[in-house]
Amino acid sequence: MSVTQHPSASSATAVTRSEYLSTMVRSRMLLLGASCWLVVVVGSCEAVKEERSLEFDGIETQEEKELIEALQEVLEKLKNKQLPSSEKKLGWLPACDAGEQCAVRKASRIGKLCGCPRGTICDFSVLKCL
Repeated sequence: MSVTQHPSASSATAVTRSEYLSTMVRSRMLLLGASCWLVVVVGSCEAVKEERSLEFDGIETQEEKELIEALQEVLEKLKNKQLPSSEKKLGWLPACDAGEQCAVRKASRIGKLCGCPRGTICDFSVLKCL
């Protein structure tokens, strides 16, 4: 049994193929055009950025320079004035060895200088870790 195709079926297939190819060509052309447009836009944005950076470099006035110098001085002072790590943590005392002074008498009050190691306690009568 042989299958015969109707002549209009082959022409429909040819039309479908040509439509498919033209759609494919159109989509590729659209993609190519969009890519070119994107390259142009990105290139022009970079040129604008370069122009702006050149403008801002030349604008520095005497007042801005003085402000920058003042900020640098403040930063240097803050860098030199950093607290030791033991003072940064509130409620934390540095460890002291057994027999070391662990407390200070301030008038009628006693304040702790350091924390005694395990197995010892701060004796407030002699102010040492025992």
